[in-house]
Amino acid sequence: MRRRWYIVPPVLLIVAGIVWLVRGGPAPAPAELRGRGPHHAVVVRLEPRTGPLEARVELRPASPAKVSIFAVMPHMGHTTPEIPARPDGPGRYVAGGELFTMTGPWEIGIRVQGASGTEVIKVNALVAE
Repeated sequence: MRRRWYIVPPVLLIVAGIVWLVRGGPAPAPAELRGRGPHHAVVVRLEPRTGPLEARVELRPASPAKVSIFAVMPHMGHTTPEIPARPDGPGRYVAGGELFTMTGPWEIGIRVQGASGTEVIKVNALVAE
């Protein structure tokens, strides 16, 4: 009996493709978002996806501040609760929680309360599946 090994590679590729589709494809690439306010500039690093995530905020100039983040989807009227960020070194903060409730374009607000007052710096993110 002759085995037909030439069928095995295409079947394995089909199975791998089905597994990839069921798992949702590749994870979203981490985004580096930049914004500027009257007193500070920020760099926000996060994976633009729904569900719980970790956002890293870098504040320039590095100064002691109280930092929090929230997200707004202006065209749908959605907003998320503000998530406080904890210090993670000079000028660096980490916030964890659910920032995006659905896919689409979002505006992220970074609230900085420091010696120079309070400002909200906005950056835009596109959240994909």
